[in-house]
Amino acid sequence: MKKNEIFRKIRQEIISGKWHEGDKLPTEFEYTEIFRVSRDTIRAAFKQLEDAGYIERVKSKGTFVHLPEVDENNRIISILVPCDNYLRYAGIHFQQLLFDLIAEAARVGWGVVPVIFSKTNSNEDIWWENLAKFNRNSRIVVNHGWYAPYFKTLAGLGARVAFICNDAPVPDEWKPYTSQWINFIEEDSSAARQAVQYLAGRGCRKIALAMLDLKRPRNPLLLGFSDECSRLGLRSFTLDLKEESDQTGLVADFYRKKQFDGLLVHLPEDHLPFRCSFREALGLPQDMPVVSVPVHNSTFYSDPKENLVSVKYRIRTMAHDIVKYLIDPQYRPQVLRYETGLCLPGETWEE
Repeated sequence: MKKNEIFRKIRQEIISGKWHEGDKLPTEFEYTEIFRVSRDTIRAAFKQLEDAGYIERVKSKGTFVHLPEVDENNRIISILVPCDNYLRYAGIHFQQLLFDLIAEAARVGWGVVPVIFSKTNSNEDIWWENLAKFNRNSRIVVNHGWYAPYFKTLAGLGARVAFICNDAPVPDEWKPYTSQWINFIEEDSSAARQAVQYLAGRGCRKIALAMLDLKRPRNPLLLGFSDECSRLGLRSFTLDLKEESDQTGLVADFYRKKQFDGLLVHLPEDHLPFRCSFREALGLPQDMPVVSVPVHNSTFYSDPKENLVSVKYRIRTMAHDIVKYLIDPQYRPQVLRYETGLCLPGETWEE
């Protein structure tokens, strides 16, 4: 093993959180046993780490972790993205969040920069070197629990974090970390309840929920839907849409079997044929009341003839608050909640 390999391995341990600021590293002799190399090789690797600002060597005391100096004048808010081509395929929710964050940050002289989390789009294959720039002065937006394998390291940095999630219960193993951050909670269960109330008001008595990843743990859309249907005494049906399936065909077959009279649907619009109407594509009656949770931007929602109702999230308000609280000198952990609304036919998405 050469000095460059040892340098990268020890640096990886530091930036991944195995070693923290002020920790004492093993001695040169101990590292010669660990890596099975000469003391000169360890000294050369230590010199590289010292020059890069990752360690401090104190005579007669040892070698200590000393992270690179913090730039107190850095006016950048980072937002994690899963992989390098994520922005090309991101859904409308993330697109609006990113654009609104950029606009809100620019108003106060700050910038927003996407930071790639993984080269392979796997949350277990973290691109540690790309995250090495983060420190206690960083402002970081984490949009989803998908990044959970990084939570412990991120909390150890002491960075300012805006954690965006829905109103599903937070897993116990996350709480030691999320409790140190500002939690921005979008109330998906409220969206489902409002949708059911709207459909019931239109006379629907047999309502279906069709969505991607229906059976994922702690699904607040499913919980809100089921609870509200039960409260109102309505019959309810659920359909799990698979990414690789003919989703429009699944909905059409489900309707033929269940004959529901109202639908709450979470379906990528780019899977629908644009030469026919929304309901026609799904094999539904043209007068069936439908509420949609948009996934991608689509002409369906701007066409008044479609007569669609959509769930509307308060993304602009949330983006404003994220910037406001991340740059506030008095940053403190807290929980902020954002109710959803319904965008009725003829209305705009403006908050």
